[in-house]
Amino acid sequence: MNAIKQILGKLLGYVLLAGILFGLFTIVAVPIEMGKMATAEKWPSRKGLITKSFADRRSSTRRAPWWRAEICGTYKDSEETFCVRRVRYGDFRFGSGEAEAHEAVAKYPVGREVDIYYSPSNPKETVLEARTSWNTMASLLGLGIGFLLLPLLLWLFRRQLEPKRYK
Repeated sequence: MNAIKQILGKLLGYVLLAGILFGLFTIVAVPIEMGKMATAEKWPSRKGLITKSFADRRSSTRRAPWWRAEICGTYKDSEETFCVRRVRYGDFRFGSGEAEAHEAVAKYPVGREVDIYYSPSNPKETVLEARTSWNTMASLLGLGIGFLLLPLLLWLFRRQLEPKRYK
């Protein structure tokens, strides 16, 4: 019985550690992404025509293969070219991102006329959707804070169950 308690205790410790790491990641990454979303909502746009749209599989020696949509075209007012690496801010890719890449390619096929939102300070920084839902980011931030608070809540709960241990 003691061996099972030890194993469960270690397992709970690892789960809590993973939760804390996830919480730390989200409370750092999500506000940065939210800042980019807020900034992109104010960007000007130009009309463009998509000339290239495909899902690209990438790989490196340091990480597992991942996918991203490569969407390129020309601006209608100047014939300059553009390439969009991110369709929008406020998305996190889960897993390899293959489904998201194919979804973006289907939504933005070759020949489609689109608005390209660009950063006035860096015109190469572009997105196709400047205004996106804040629900995902707010949910992730709340989840991250919850995972950071979980160990404290468990400690308080245990303190209520075993008051003699904490006197």
